[in-house]
Amino acid sequence: MDTEKLNAIAASVGGSVTANHESTVLTLKSEKIQEACRLVKEEMPDFYHLTTITGIDEGQSISLYYHFWRSKEFLSLKTLIPKDNLSIGTVTAIFPASLLYEAEVQDLLGVTFEGNPLQGKRLLLPDSYPAEAPPPLRKEADPEKIRKMMGLE
Repeated sequence: MDTEKLNAIAASVGGSVTANHESTVLTLKSEKIQEACRLVKEEMPDFYHLTTITGIDEGQSISLYYHFWRSKEFLSLKTLIPKDNLSIGTVTAIFPASLLYEAEVQDLLGVTFEGNPLQGKRLLLPDSYPAEAPPPLRKEADPEKIRKMMGLE
């Protein structure tokens, strides 16, 4: 991995880089994710493919990891979004593959990706999923309560 280029990207977006033998993570503020994705695509063209976006409920916030892969190297861009404002800009114009990844994170964790054409549409959950229920992968989601709300129990 070209650490000089990655460190330059981190400096330009105000992020920090951590690495171990298996992967490298660039942690940054959520408002910089589009710029960081654009810079990764332009400055590190070997990481041209966004392989997935992973969301993790951290309690008061949701962590988003934008994963890139090349041969045996892994690069992830990590950002935190507070649960009281679960909104971030889409990266679909930079990485079209993110369309479905963002829709999945929206469906399962409730993150809004501003500008995603699938925003507000269900991808994995049934249309009958209760609007008042928390998204299923959130810590506050109670599967038993959700099944009762859906009339499954």
